[in-house]
Amino acid sequence: MRIENSIKNISIGILSQIIIVILGFVSRKVFLDSLGVEYLGINGLLINVLSIMALVEAGIGISITYNLYKPLAENDQKKVIALVQLYRKMYRILAAITIVVSLGLYPFLEHLMKESESISNIALIYSLFVAKNVFSYLNAHKWSLINADQKGYVLVRMDLLFQVSTTVAKICILITTQNYILYLLIELLLYVIQNITNGVIVNKRYSYIKTKEKHSLDQDTKDNLVKNVKAMFLQNIGGFLVFGTDNILISSFIGIATVGLYSNYTMITQQVSSLVKPMLGGVGASVGNLIATEGSDKNYSIFKITYFVNFWLYSLCVIFLYNLLEPFINWWLGAGYLLDKISFILLLMNVYLLGMRTAIATFKNKAGLFVQDKYVPIFEGLINLIISLLLVKYFGLAGIFMGTIISTLSTVFWTQPVIVYKHVFKQSVWPYFKTYGMYAILTVLICFITTICNTLVVGENFISLVLKGFVCIIVPNSIYVILFFKTKEFQYIFNTLKSNLLKVGKNKQITRGA
Repeated sequence: MRIENSIKNISIGILSQIIIVILGFVSRKVFLDSLGVEYLGINGLLINVLSIMALVEAGIGISITYNLYKPLAENDQKKVIALVQLYRKMYRILAAITIVVSLGLYPFLEHLMKESESISNIALIYSLFVAKNVFSYLNAHKWSLINADQKGYVLVRMDLLFQVSTTVAKICILITTQNYILYLLIELLLYVIQNITNGVIVNKRYSYIKTKEKHSLDQDTKDNLVKNVKAMFLQNIGGFLVFGTDNILISSFIGIATVGLYSNYTMITQQVSSLVKPMLGGVGASVGNLIATEGSDKNYSIFKITYFVNFWLYSLCVIFLYNLLEPFINWWLGAGYLLDKISFILLLMNVYLLGMRTAIATFKNKAGLFVQDKYVPIFEGLINLIISLLLVKYFGLAGIFMGTIISTLSTVFWTQPVIVYKHVFKQSVWPYFKTYGMYAILTVLICFITTICNTLVVGENFISLVLKGFVCIIVPNSIYVILFFKTKEFQYIFNTLKSNLLKVGKNKQITRGA
């Protein structure tokens, strides 16, 4: 059942992301043609500024979701109701706090926007961003419940419908009116309708949570929640300083237009990662269930498989992006939208470092290990901010990316594996770093080989992009199959896929026979 739920989450997630990715590129092209790169920069800046709201959230959601795994597995409805009621209450309070904090941030906006004189109605634009942020809290308890129960795929179908509808509606608004305010209004309206619809679906599936009877949590669970929320609050501060400040620094020291250029790169890297995440994220809820019900040896064997898949996917991502991202931007948007080469390479290094944390971070979070490294994200964030501020004066955009790389390598790169190996796997962490080094070297070497192969493809038109894409798929995958075919990890994945494909084939035959 655990594997079947993972496969459902993965397959539906990948299909929906492919559709969203295609529409996303069309939408971005129309956005730039209709409004220009400055408005794109404002979009990215406000998203970063309002990500400070993650500090307000303080990890409540992750902590409560972690506590939902066991009662859901044991069908302890009273405890599930108590957790959901607490979650709902806390997030309503957070929605009110978000409004107050957002009002306090507004006066500082003008100091963060260099070369942005052409942007009008900033107050209204900011208000619409805040409204969407606030509304996201009102049904958050329901999303955590269905995800913790490994049934996230139920909502993915509805989310796909709304994301497609929203993107098409926004494209139509831009083509017909070139009005950014109307663009944001239609996005907010459809987001509200989507949240209400999803809420109704969750209520039908878990009708018992609608009870008006109040349920309280036992003291041990309360103490665990308070401890984890305190730890997650510190982690969120560090996370904001690392991932929430890039656009703010770029806008303040370089210019709002550069934020727009950078956002094209991040859009593509995020879209590529979004195709990968369902494959790893689809097993996320299953890991929580696994840790709650299995021993350390079983957990470690599954981690090695997840780690292997993590490397394979993100290695392909980086190879794909290095060879195709810039030619694609030239084909997609035209000349004049590229960053310098050093910044591009450093950006890809950050994509790899962040992506390769997925497997270890999944096991850490699903095991509820929030307290053990509660101060590390603060150090990571401060190192990132200080080094970025120092290096941006000498290296510009590249200096900001250097700050992120240095802060990652000096903190979470080694602290997360140490904690997980000690508390979950109960063994030495050195095999993790040896494997990581081998994976990194392989990624660089295979990228070099793939790039040489792609020099045989001439031109930067659509056909040449497709041909280069085939090279980026065939060359690395062929080499990795040859290198890893006899390993336990590869054989496990191969046999699992084969058995599930055979099962699907048998089910189809039974259906036809009936």
